[in-house]
Amino acid sequence: MEIPTAAVPITGSSDGPGLRRRADELGELACSIERLLVMTLLEPQRTAPASIDATTDRSGPGDRRQLCEALLQRNLHQLHRAADELRVTAMRFRERADELDAAVQATA
Repeated sequence: MEIPTAAVPITGSSDGPGLRRRADELGELACSIERLLVMTLLEPQRTAPASIDATTDRSGPGDRRQLCEALLQRNLHQLHRAADELRVTAMRFRERADELDAAVQATA
């Protein structure tokens, strides 16, 4: 999704409400990502092993479990980052909406 940053010609109305609506939707999406059932699969106190070589899966089932846990931990981290990025984009949308509204009010 592209963040509007270019100057927008003022025509007597603002795109602020549309940007705020999109920001609200992005915030809701971020919250829904963090409420996914997959986010509860690992215990919070458990940490992923520092390094697991995926090519050395010759050992027992414990090593495979550690690999799976490490991959799951990494994927959960990516989901959290995606939710954070959605919130940052929503914040930028709201800021841009405020700028557009201020520009419209200044010309009125």
